[in-house]
Amino acid sequence: MPNLILHLAKCTVFLLIALLATTLACWFTPAGNDYQRELNDLASAAAHRPALKPAETAFNNAYYWFAKSALTAHPKDAQQALAAFATATNTQPVSAELLLLKASFNLKWHRIPAAKADLAQLGALSNDPRVQILHADIAVQEGDYPAALASYTQRLNHQRNWDTLARLAYLRAKLGDPKTADELYIAAEAELSAKDMRAFAWLELQRGYLALSAGDYPRADTHYQAAEHAYSGYWLSQDYRAEWYAAQRNYPAAIQTYLALIACSKRPEHYHALGDLYLFMNQPELAKPWHDAALAAYMAAVQRGETQYYHTLSAFYADTRTDGALAITYAQQDVRLRPNVGTRDALAWAYFRAERYPEAAAEMQRALAYGWQDAHLFYHAAMIFLAAGPTALGQHYLNLAATLNPHYTDFHAHR
Repeated sequence: MPNLILHLAKCTVFLLIALLATTLACWFTPAGNDYQRELNDLASAAAHRPALKPAETAFNNAYYWFAKSALTAHPKDAQQALAAFATATNTQPVSAELLLLKASFNLKWHRIPAAKADLAQLGALSNDPRVQILHADIAVQEGDYPAALASYTQRLNHQRNWDTLARLAYLRAKLGDPKTADELYIAAEAELSAKDMRAFAWLELQRGYLALSAGDYPRADTHYQAAEHAYSGYWLSQDYRAEWYAAQRNYPAAIQTYLALIACSKRPEHYHALGDLYLFMNQPELAKPWHDAALAAYMAAVQRGETQYYHTLSAFYADTRTDGALAITYAQQDVRLRPNVGTRDALAWAYFRAERYPEAAAEMQRALAYGWQDAHLFYHAAMIFLAAGPTALGQHYLNLAATLNPHYTDFHAHR
């Protein structure tokens, strides 16, 4: 017991020193990277706007927090955006531009009913491409992939732009055509100007993740490097890079990258990922404080009435704290909100963790019916059918998982 206490104390000191070092590095990083410059430019533009009418001022404030929350993906910025939208919508007149922004924001943060309500107020603009794209995005969240595919394709027939090409690429990849998906991402990059380097970096990250999902780590690295060079200081690039390190068991580099992410972004998903990495390394005593911090942030969001962490909480209780009943609770809430392949897979996996195998098999059949091609989905299906039967079907999905990604058992972050 004394040796264990000493070991834990040493681990705690190490973590505190590492976190302090990365925090100081974050604070004293000069505003010389692209990400920090963009944040500074946003703040400067907001600070130097001229005095306007109340509705215009409210719109500009909502736009600032919308743009900042889209850049940082930080829950506190999202809370500020939500408050700014509330103020703006209570300041007459409410413009169509405000409703479009608000619908996009609500969709990103899994506020599907709110996004639908915003779009319902834009009936006169039903043929506006921006409205149609948002309706297609809602279709993706609700599992209507044929409708989304048709809408994206129709929009591209009228006008090519990078973000619609990227949306189509995502669906093509998930529906089993990674080659076409990569070609679409390349086509999206060709639509960008020299000013769109963050968008280029994001597209390269998607191309890298396609490669990572197939177990092609060198090709993933090529795209991740391109993203890092195109737009420096981007937390999302480091998020993908940390997973890449961990998948190849370069644990020191992965830990250091996650610690830097935590110090600079303070997003609970990174606490969660670092905790999962320590579990993967069979070091539960190091995982616990990070998982505790992630759970506290998730639950604080739920208590505020936010819904974006239902999926994460289901995964947390299925794979981290292994409480099948709680995993089911959050997965069911997510399915009610967004009945798609990801939420149904999560519910099936939660039933499996609760040893409710017939229900797990039934829900997994619903998830598989969407036609998604994903190694981790197939691994879940394999485990469920091996437990519930038929076992031959379970073995079939194990083979499919290995075919899609020979390294599917390596570390991966929940996304």
